[in-house]
Amino acid sequence: MTEKPPLPSRILDPWPRIPIDTSPDSDFHRLDRIAGHAASHWAIGPDGAYAQGRTLADVVGNAVREALLHLLELGLIDIDSERMNAAPGWPMRRETRKPL
Repeated sequence: MTEKPPLPSRILDPWPRIPIDTSPDSDFHRLDRIAGHAASHWAIGPDGAYAQGRTLADVVGNAVREALLHLLELGLIDIDSERMNAAPGWPMRRETRKPL
């Protein structure tokens, strides 16, 4: 596992980012596919959000939740509660986005 950079000291300071390999043969790519399938099935399954006429915001929020729950339940990712609780705040948006 990559060592985590130190937390910012103040609430609006930028968070140092961990470099992630997103190439097609990376572990991230495999996790992305697993989470994507879980989220997509939740959204477009026969009883999914689209069938229920939910809003895009509701679909996105709940699809992310479903994907995270799936990865956590499989033990493929962990929540670093100590790091979360030690942070002065959390950035809610990505600073940059990688191309699809």
